[in-house]
Amino acid sequence: MISLLLTHQWKAFWRSRNAGKSIALRIFMGFLILYLLLTAIGVGVFLKEALEKLYPGQDTIRVFCGFALYYFLIDMFTRFMLQDLPTLTIQPYLTQHIRRSQLIRFLNVRSLFTVINLIPLLLSLPFTFMVIGPAHGTGPLLGFVAALLGCTFFNHFFILYVKRKSLVNSWWYVIFLLALAALGALEYFHVFSFSKVSSALFYGIIEKPWLCLLPAGLAVAAFFNNDAFLLKNLYLEDIGARNKKKEGAEYTFLNRFGAEGELIGLDLKLILRNKRPRSVAMITVLFLFYGFIFYKPEYLRQGWWGFLQVGGIFLTGLFISNYGQFLFAWQSGHFDGMMASNLSVKTYIKSKFMLFTAVCTLVLLLTAFYGLLEWKLLLVQLSGYLYNVGIHAVIAVYFATRSYKAIDISKGTTFNYQGMGAEKWIYSLVILLVPMVIYWPFAYFFHTPWAGIAAIGILGLISFLLQDWWIDILTREFRARKHRILDGFREN
Repeated sequence: MISLLLTHQWKAFWRSRNAGKSIALRIFMGFLILYLLLTAIGVGVFLKEALEKLYPGQDTIRVFCGFALYYFLIDMFTRFMLQDLPTLTIQPYLTQHIRRSQLIRFLNVRSLFTVINLIPLLLSLPFTFMVIGPAHGTGPLLGFVAALLGCTFFNHFFILYVKRKSLVNSWWYVIFLLALAALGALEYFHVFSFSKVSSALFYGIIEKPWLCLLPAGLAVAAFFNNDAFLLKNLYLEDIGARNKKKEGAEYTFLNRFGAEGELIGLDLKLILRNKRPRSVAMITVLFLFYGFIFYKPEYLRQGWWGFLQVGGIFLTGLFISNYGQFLFAWQSGHFDGMMASNLSVKTYIKSKFMLFTAVCTLVLLLTAFYGLLEWKLLLVQLSGYLYNVGIHAVIAVYFATRSYKAIDISKGTTFNYQGMGAEKWIYSLVILLVPMVIYWPFAYFFHTPWAGIAAIGILGLISFLLQDWWIDILTREFRARKHRILDGFREN
């Protein structure tokens, strides 16, 4: 049965209208993957020498074991961002005399053949065979290899399960990211040391090889957990019911804001139900914890408030940057219908400003806990917030009126440059330079960074109060380029 399913997929690939494009893309990706694999092998071969130089006088094997758990946590996040769900056109098979368990087993087994599963092995196996094997013997070597395979396959099937559950309930995305962020915070504040746990666990496997049954058992449990989930959900009537349920979802609390609220509701549905905008939302949530990178204690002690202001603008304006650069293109698939309807362009643009303001306000409240590090950071973030809702939002909408490329919102963001053009790079440069142009003259003239921070916040507030005036200008810009935008969106 597995060979039959593979034959069907092979025929579907070659008979596709985009087979030529797919072959060219796969050849390019093949060279890229080959480069990554060769790099991983090179790192694995020279890992012993690198660890000896970085940690002189220490047991290289214990150092390696201490980093193993860190790697698999990073690997888990990487898979969450990059690993695609295995797909199969399931409906035709469900009506045939084919057991659903066979289809599920095919999906799970086929999903193992991915380059992401090779990278941890290529990184660690050279060190394992060159160092651990000669030092401890064959038994510990085999046990350690089994543990590495178990951790790799556990991550693989666990992330598949989380992603599948997230398609049913988007809160799984948020909970998973918050859990990883909480683990990172525990390590950052020295509440918990993953290095000690990792060293004890993996060095313990070398001393007692039978402990490799623990990660191997977790991998088997994750495999059958995916089996059980898919077995429960592979029914035609369930698929139809799920789609029907999605169509009926509404955000009634937004109705109080009139037409603008209804348009914001459409944006929220688009974000939660489609892969690429949902990835933008996930990145926004994840990067809320980047304050621990920007707001380091040494920066606070040295008073690098200008640099910290960059962090404040970045944190509170990340959603505008990521979502705003494709502002109209998100709806390129049905943009003709929207423009043909009885929809006011001014109302449409105003809804985008309201969405930006609402999300930035929520981010400002969520990141207020950084005030526990230093209360002055609250002023930095407030200044960044006012800049984003007052100035950055205007810049984003302005550049959106000059973006004419459609995007497929069902595809992921990884290695996806669809919709990117020269205007996107110019936009990125502008949003970096404008705060600097405002900050440095005031900070230099008044000899204090707080003058520059205050100038950014005050100018942002003034621009926010003039939002209706900006909307009128941007409405005229949109109308002047409306037909070019429509023509560009039709060229998928």
